[in-house]
Order: sequence, then structure tokens, then C-alpha cells
Amino acid sequence: MGKKPFIPRDKPKSWVIFMLAGLAGLFSGLCAFLAAAYHWPVAKTVFIACFFACWGVAFFAGIVCAAGMLTGHYRGIGEKPWRDQVW
Repeated sequence: MGKKPFIPRDKPKSWVIFMLAGLAGLFSGLCAFLAAAYHWPVAKTVFIACFFACWGVAFFAGIVCAAGMLTGHYRGIGEKPWRDQVW
């Protein structure tokens, strides 16, 4: 029985990056919260920087994904390897 990959092969690259960056941003925010609760200022600063970097990437990928959806670029998208998938 084959396993399904974690990263879907039937979605555009921009959608995948949007989702992964958003999830990584949420994780970074949680880590920053915990670092602040335990009074670790250096770790808190690093996690806050990661949080904003992840959400910046997610914002840009979301704009690209939305533009592709609105223009119909993703119509009829099929399952392909990552390197062959559309942006």
C-alpha cells in the first residue's frame, strides 16, 4: 500500500509554499511565545524574526497563488512531480 506524500503533487508550487510557510510561521510564533514565557530573550528574538520571515514568504506566495487562480492559470492542474509543477 503506497503512502501519500506530505506535500501534495496536485497543487501549484505557490500554494504549497504558502501553506508550508504559514505553518512554519505558526510554529515560530508558538516558540517565540514559549521563549518569552521562559525569559529567553535571544531565543525570543530569533523566533520572532523567523515568524516575520515565514509570514513574509507566505504573503508573497499567497499573492502569486491568488493571481494564478484569478487568471485561470491553475485550471485543469494535474498530479506532477514538484520540479514540473506550475507556480
